Amino acid sequence: MGAMSRRNGAAGERELFALLSDELGSVVRRGLWACRDGGADTLDVPGWAIECKRTERHEAAHWLQAEEQAEREGRRPVLFWRASRRPWVAMVDLADVAPGVYPRRGETAWISLPAWCQLVREAPAPA
Repeated sequence: MGAMSRRNGAAGERELFALLSDELGSVVRRGLWACRDGGADTLDVPGWAIECKRTERHEAAHWLQAEEQAEREGRRPVLFWRASRRPWVAMVDLADVAPGVYPRRGETAWISLPAWCQLVREAPAPA
């Protein structure tokens, strides 16, 4: 990955985590360890492993990366993605947000950043 891509990625993370901090009322920081060990971009939201992508195109590999990182951490994956001049959106597995309706993993949906934050605020943290 080139230096410009790393800078853009770090800027995207700072932007997203500032928005999440405001919405959730708690500090969400960049996980600087993520660059070293390929982990989630932050683990500051209990129960969730957050992966952040600030790219023009979404790629299936982004979601696979989020799932792998979350599995290593024993958390639920969420992929936040934003293209230029677009709002942040979150990809989630419906089994993580509506387990009674979607008991099996593999069905995903895009939701808005505020909708995801509402889920986090209102849903109990996993055991």
